[in-house]
Amino acid sequence: MFKMIILLTKKETMSDDEFARYWLDVHAPLAKKMPGLRKYMVNLVQRPPNREPDYHGVVELWFDDRENMKKAFVSPEGKLTQKDSESFTSRMMTLYTEEHTIT
Repeated sequence: MFKMIILLTKKETMSDDEFARYWLDVHAPLAKKMPGLRKYMVNLVQRPPNREPDYHGVVELWFDDRENMKKAFVSPEGKLTQKDSESFTSRMMTLYTEEHTIT
């Protein structure tokens, strides 16, 4: 399995609740339509005491392999998903990983 992990920072104009609602109710339904996507996992970061978190969310996207991931992002659904990311994020850091399950 090939997995992308993306760390997201919300737009400064959004509350934590607005960020979560948009991601779960608007963006995630778009993302799950990308061809070849095997699993899409949203992780909402919980605010630490007395400070702003470095990131507000982490998304994990699983594909059979790197080639299927590339195809997904150049598809019409992938392009729409990427464009929509601009609606609720101000910054993203992407990690490309190969997953190994130990237990």
